[in-house]
Amino acid sequence: MSAFLTRERFRRDHRWAPGRMSAYLDGELTAERHRRMEHHLDECVECRRLLAGLRLVLEALHRLPAPSGPNALAFATSIRLRLREPPTS
Repeated sequence: MSAFLTRERFRRDHRWAPGRMSAYLDGELTAERHRRMEHHLDECVECRRLLAGLRLVLEALHRLPAPSGPNALAFATSIRLRLREPPTS
């Protein structure tokens, strides 16, 4: 593969990868997309750092106690609804 095509593939995958890291961690990517992510992560320090940060956040969330009490359902529902909102800048 030419150097130009290699750079273009890297740029394309670099734009593609961040939006699919959660699916990657959850095992939701197809085999082909999983290989694509693995290949990009092998090449890209920036995306490896981003993925490591996402893993830390997930680990911290898993350590939180489950909500309980009368407001637990309302709290969980509000979180789920906020996760569907587009990110704010």
